[in-house]
Amino acid sequence: MDTYVTGSTIRLLREAKGLTQAELAGKLAVSAKTISKWETAKGLPDISLLEPLAAALGVSVLELMQGEPVVNRNRAANLLRSKLYVCPICGNVLHATGQAVVSCCGITLPALDIADADPADEHHQLTVERVEDELFVTLHHPMEKDHFISFIAYLTGDKLQLVKLYPEGEASCRFPLRGAGVLYFYCNRHGLMKAPDFRTATRRTAPQKIHLREPDEGDREQVMAYRKEFLAIGSRMDGTSALDKYDDFDAWLAAIRNLKFPETTPAGLVPATEYLALDEHEHLVGMTNLRHYLNDYLLTYGGHIGYSVRPSERQNGYATQMLRLTLEKAKERGIAKVRICCDHYNVASAKTIRANGGVLEDEAYDSLDGTLTQRYWISNV
Repeated sequence: MDTYVTGSTIRLLREAKGLTQAELAGKLAVSAKTISKWETAKGLPDISLLEPLAAALGVSVLELMQGEPVVNRNRAANLLRSKLYVCPICGNVLHATGQAVVSCCGITLPALDIADADPADEHHQLTVERVEDELFVTLHHPMEKDHFISFIAYLTGDKLQLVKLYPEGEASCRFPLRGAGVLYFYCNRHGLMKAPDFRTATRRTAPQKIHLREPDEGDREQVMAYRKEFLAIGSRMDGTSALDKYDDFDAWLAAIRNLKFPETTPAGLVPATEYLALDEHEHLVGMTNLRHYLNDYLLTYGGHIGYSVRPSERQNGYATQMLRLTLEKAKERGIAKVRICCDHYNVASAKTIRANGGVLEDEAYDSLDGTLTQRYWISNV
C-alpha cells in the first residue's frame, strides 16, 4: 500500500459534505474526539473503517485514499525531523522520524518534536566538556523519584545517540564525538529541552593529582559542604559511610571511627576505612570507602570499595585516580583480589573500573532497590 487516508483529506471531505465532527462520528459509531484526532494527525482510522468512512463522506474508497503518498524509502537527513516519545508509566523512550502514532503500556504517547524543544533554562543547566573524541555531559539537576532527567540525546544529521537515565542515578553521560550536532534532554516535569551549542565546550586539561587521607575534626566544613552539594541534586553518595543520613559532622566522624575496628563495628556491617580524596590545594573532590573484607551482601552487590566524586568536580578524571589510590590502600591490607560493583547503567563507573584492571564476572539483580549490578574482580597483587 503506497497511500493511506490523511487527516487533511478527511477534514476537507467532511466540510464539503456539510458534516460536523459529531455527525460524522455518529455515522461511524466512534467519538467526535476520534474524528478530531484523525484530522489533526494524532491518529488514523483503522483499515476496517475505510469503506463506511468513504460512504459517510460520499466518495469512493479510491477517492478517500488519495492522500499523501506513504513512500517506503529512506529520506535524506530525516533524523533532523525526529520525534521522541516517553512513556509516563514505564519510562520507555521511543523514536520515530516523521509522523507516527506510538503507544506503550496501553496509551498513545504524545510526540516530543525536537523542533519544539525549549531552550535549557536556569533550572536545567548542563556542562559539556570535550576530551579528545568524546563529549562528557553533566546536568546539574535533581535525580529524585518524582523529578529527574529521563534521557540525554545527541542528534546529528544521520545518527541519534540516546542515554537513558534513572532516578537516584547520575545525571551524566558521555558520547563519541560525531561532529556538528545538538544535545537534547528530557525532564519528567518540564519536558524536552535543547542544550546550548556545545561547539564551545571546554577542552578538559589533565586532572590535578589527588591524595587520600582519613577525615578528622578539621574537615567539618568541607565534608558538610560536600554533603549539601549531593543533597541539592538528589544524587547518591556512594562511599561516604551514609553521610547523607548525618546532619551532625561529629556523629558521622564518630561512626566512621567505630567502623575501623571489628570490636566497635555495628552488627550486620563489616569493618571499613573512610578516606577523603583531596586535590593539590587540599580541596575535597571525592570520598572513598574501603571494606576490610566481604560479607555475603557485599560479595554479591557492594564490593570492597565504594566511592563518589563531588558533583561540581565530575568529569575531571578524579574517579580513576581515587580507585587506583584505594586499591593501593587495599594492597597494604593484604587484599589481593578486590571485588568492585557498579550499576549496569553507570557507563562512566564501569569505564573507571576497567581502567584499573577490572574484569567483569557477571551481573546480578538487586531485589532491594531493583537495580542490575555489574560485578568485577581486580587482581591487586
